[in-house]
Amino acid sequence: MKDVPYFPLYAANTMASKPFRLMTLEQRGLWITLMMECWVNGGVPSDLGEMAKFLGLSVEEVSRSFTDLQTFSLDKQGSQIISNELEEQRQKYLSSREGKSKGGKLGAERKKEKQRQRELADPKGIPEGQAKGSLIQINSNHIKSNQLINKEVENQTVDEWVSRYSDAPEAGDYAKQSRGS
Repeated sequence: MKDVPYFPLYAANTMASKPFRLMTLEQRGLWITLMMECWVNGGVPSDLGEMAKFLGLSVEEVSRSFTDLQTFSLDKQGSQIISNELEEQRQKYLSSREGKSKGGKLGAERKKEKQRQRELADPKGIPEGQAKGSLIQINSNHIKSNQLINKEVENQTVDEWVSRYSDAPEAGDYAKQSRGS
């Protein structure tokens, strides 16, 4: 898992802190530099000479700027200065990220399972086994109209209709009228 490239810095809380307000600009600069080093590297050497080398500063600059005021958010553990507050933030973040990762993996598995269930319920692809019923499709472009009608029913029905039409008294009138004469 990648390291977290940022840390939360609550400006309102920091500005309201009495030790921060009492620091000079130089001391504030060293404090935020130490906080960033603690986040990236886990801590800095507590010996001022080693701290100066580590930070790329002169011993004089570090000696002048490092005071008890910075300890409001930094703690000395053995030969290191660390920030317990930042370590707590890192652990919260990593725990949250791990939970989200597990949740995402679980969600992906559920999605795959639903897809498998859908495929089982509505299979696609090459069918297996024998088809039930007729596989012949009727295409009206290739069938003559008399192929779809039973001949006996057709002849009987047509003959009855023609004879009734011919016997109708107005049949001749309609024929005359439709021809326009």
